[in-house]
Amino acid sequence: MFTVTAFAQAGNLVNLKQKINAFKQREDYFKDTSYLATVNQLGFIYADIYPDSAIALLNRQAGYCKAVGFLKGEFTAFKILGNAYQTKGDFAKSLAYYQQAYQLAKKNGYNSALPGIQNNIGLIYSNQGNYSPALRIFYEALKGAEADHNQFVTGSILNNIGTIHFFQNKMPEAESDYRQMLGIAKETADTVGLIIAYNNIGEIMLERHKPREALTILNIASQLAHKINDAEMLMSSSKTLGDIAYQLDSLPAATAHFNNTVVLAKKQGNLTYTAKALIGLAKVQNKQGMFKPALDNALEALQLAQKIGQVYLLRDAQETVSTVYASMGNGKDALLHYQKFKTYSDSIRNLESERMAMALKADYTFSKKEVEYQRKASQQNWLIFSALAALTTLCIILWIINHNRKKLNQANKILKDKNQVIANEKANTERTLYQLQDTQAQLIQAEKMASLAELTAGIAHEIQNPLNFVNNFSEVSVELLNELKDEIQSGNKEGVYAITNDLNQNLEKIYQHGQRASGIVKSMLEHSKAHKGQKELTDVRKLVSECFNLTYESVQLKDEKFNVELITKFESNLPLVSLIPQDIGRVLINLFNNAFYAMRQKEETMSIDYKPTVKVFIEQEANQIKITVQDNGVGIPDDIKDKIMQPFFTTKPTGEGVGLGLSLSYDIIVKAHNGQFTVETGRGQGTAFTIHLPL
Repeated sequence: MFTVTAFAQAGNLVNLKQKINAFKQREDYFKDTSYLATVNQLGFIYADIYPDSAIALLNRQAGYCKAVGFLKGEFTAFKILGNAYQTKGDFAKSLAYYQQAYQLAKKNGYNSALPGIQNNIGLIYSNQGNYSPALRIFYEALKGAEADHNQFVTGSILNNIGTIHFFQNKMPEAESDYRQMLGIAKETADTVGLIIAYNNIGEIMLERHKPREALTILNIASQLAHKINDAEMLMSSSKTLGDIAYQLDSLPAATAHFNNTVVLAKKQGNLTYTAKALIGLAKVQNKQGMFKPALDNALEALQLAQKIGQVYLLRDAQETVSTVYASMGNGKDALLHYQKFKTYSDSIRNLESERMAMALKADYTFSKKEVEYQRKASQQNWLIFSALAALTTLCIILWIINHNRKKLNQANKILKDKNQVIANEKANTERTLYQLQDTQAQLIQAEKMASLAELTAGIAHEIQNPLNFVNNFSEVSVELLNELKDEIQSGNKEGVYAITNDLNQNLEKIYQHGQRASGIVKSMLEHSKAHKGQKELTDVRKLVSECFNLTYESVQLKDEKFNVELITKFESNLPLVSLIPQDIGRVLINLFNNAFYAMRQKEETMSIDYKPTVKVFIEQEANQIKITVQDNGVGIPDDIKDKIMQPFFTTKPTGEGVGLGLSLSYDIIVKAHNGQFTVETGRGQGTAFTIHLPL
């Protein structure tokens, strides 16, 4: 999938070098704005094919431009440096330079440049998988580009929005965006834009499993790329042709295309296309049974994807590595990488970014209709003004010719017609508003259904694991019973005893996993219950102490050697709180259980000096009671901290947690008690949950 930065075309490489060398014959060449503009042109060419050369060339360029007051040159230098670092895959530095360019343009009123640099900033967020801020910036830039009638930037932004739709698997929207870009490229005779549009439309055909149609479209893109001999366009076309050949099961052709892409990409230092081509090559080799080279290429692609930080590349690389491991019979590593693939896949197609995409598109559509309405309203006002002027003139004429009644009646009829036109336009506007409100209601319903589908999938996945174990052990038990019959008939007592022991172990496993499935169902039912308990005035300090003692005793029954130090700090003279004791008790027990689990994990890996400690603080803040439960366990990594409140998400191994505890706790505190439920944590730093309950 091809994304586009917004910039103008540069001149011939050789001619630019000659011009720069001619400028350098003068002592004060770096003060000449023509020289500085030429350096920027050369840097723009280098940014896409030799990014390190571009960075070295423009190292002091912005300073030179600023010294002579060359605003456009300074802005352009920052923007090219952003392009160069983006080509290298260093998104942090790229974003920093793009933002410098944006601030400079905005501060100095260089408004025509804002949509282009906003597009580049949005592209960085998109490459990092931050689709919500990316879409917000893209649609803002799109409005500005259309207002300035900047066709090149408009096409670039539409392409980048289409790419996000593509990764969200919204193919009709993606194809619509790409075809709009194709129309602009044809209108402006933009060859590079044509190549990008045809290439991306071809990839949509490929996703729809229409390789023949994709091949027809991609051949057009490939011919244009060879015609202009653009390295990046050649890489894009070659890689997509490899994908098509792979889907057509033409593996030798696919191998040739992917190898060609790898050679081109490595020559240009383009890590993104190197990783894409290596992923394609690994898929081909895996299908051919060449597992060792397939794994090597997949792992190299994964390493490059991690270096670049592009989420969709990380997703594809993890999936390919998992598939190759599975083909090699390495289930453990296959499962590990598959879980990482799912994580990246879910982050790309998360509900929030899809909701944001629909909302922003609706807002953009409404804005266009609003502008059109204002234009028509302006025309109507002018017509009304003209009518009034005509009426005034007519009245003067009528006064002169003794108030001719016939002319006056005609003028009144014209005025009534104009009023009817205004009334019709008002009705059309109200109808449009109603349609937008109806669309909003549909979007809300679609989001609810998507959330329900995600929850249902989580439940099915959790129940399937123990059921698989039950089925497997049942099948093995049937086989053991058949063997037992044979041993009994042969009189082999030792064999009978051995098989009997195996059957006992199998039945224990079946029982354990049956209990596991039952626990999941019970937790699911508990999660769906409405909170019907009655609130009553409660001593929070007493409730916390009881819940801690109950939980601690339960843990010690399982592990007598596990000891915890409890440190409490309860503010004196605390008022009684109106709450549902059973529900808040359930929350506290869940938090203590999680704390004990985290500290036991840390205790297994730490030295003898480690001392598990739980701290509980209760204090009054204004009109709230604040309860803090803090442990010194293993903590929660930052990358999953935002997910721990989701139903069925758990950090515990399969069989040790359902993933509903914190979700239930959140509902009890926030929804049933109108409180707040927050967490502060970090890997290896322990965890602190804070509950705020209103008085």
